[in-house]
Amino acid sequence: MNYQHQTLHHLIVRALKRNTFTANEAIRVVVRGQNVILQGSVSHPDLIPEAVATVESVASFLHVYSQLRVSSPAPA
Repeated sequence: MNYQHQTLHHLIVRALKRNTFTANEAIRVVVRGQNVILQGSVSHPDLIPEAVATVESVASFLHVYSQLRVSSPAPA
């Protein structure tokens, strides 16, 4: 299946927003052909593989790379 760049970006962002675990995380999506780069931060380390799996579920031909970081907790 051949997706246009904007359509693919929209599908990925929508999938991340529909996932209750990743919906409120600060994730930026960069699409370059079949490569998807996730940038930004998440609140827990377990959300990094969750975000990657969510993007991979959009289309099997995608190569997903994570540059996600775990955000630092606010000082008490």
